Amino acid sequence: MTEAEMKYIIARLIENANDCLAERKEDPKSEFLDGKSLAYYEMLDTIKNELIAHSVDLKEFGLDIDLDKIYA
Repeated sequence: MTEAEMKYIIARLIENANDCLAERKEDPKSEFLDGKSLAYYEMLDTIKNELIAHSVDLKEFGLDIDLDKIYA
């Protein structure tokens, strides 16, 4: 997998996570959407931690954001 492909996948995950946030605003009592949002948070957090562990610039991958503040 190339770096460009990885960046694309991460961008898609962020986009999907943001879409899920919008869905949760429309249906804030949905346990399904709560779980879906948590799953996106966990995926992005895991990827972000791996990038940090490998001293990769988070900004290049769009993960220079506070995941806890946005998705948790």
